[in-house]
Amino acid sequence: MKGFFRKIKGSLECFSASSTDLSKSLSCVESIRSQRARIERSLRKRKRGDMIKMIRKGFLHYAIYIGRDKIVDLVADNGGEVSSRNLYETVGDSECAIDNYLDEQRSPYSKRRVVQRALLSIADQHIYSLGTYNCEHFATWCRYGYKCCHQPCEVAAMFGAISESSLSSS
Repeated sequence: MKGFFRKIKGSLECFSASSTDLSKSLSCVESIRSQRARIERSLRKRKRGDMIKMIRKGFLHYAIYIGRDKIVDLVADNGGEVSSRNLYETVGDSECAIDNYLDEQRSPYSKRRVVQRALLSIADQHIYSLGTYNCEHFATWCRYGYKCCHQPCEVAAMFGAISESSLSSS
């Protein structure tokens, strides 16, 4: 039996090199199916233009849902890269939810406009900064035209800057 490889970024890898590994591979496929079902349950009411929150170890990650199981998000890779990615691969084993948390305070753009802003940003150059321009700043800018981060990222960045400056002055 020829081997096959299937990877879901950040979550599961399946590999089978022989027929004796078939049961492990089938188990892995079942894990992928249950993971996808869990994500579907969490995001079953998602609409284009929604902010999707992923709970990662130590921080939250935000993305814009653009439809057809795709998201657009800003990641720290390469200093700040905006790209369109598969929803299921991006969420992986993280918990997730729709989180349009500023809707009561600010009027969101139309779904079409949010998606358009996210997609047009892919071609732009971005400079990632934990305190001033991270994935949450990007997502709120796409949805509301306002960069906001309600995580303690600004505080962490401030303490990081204080620590760095005190080390360099020693």
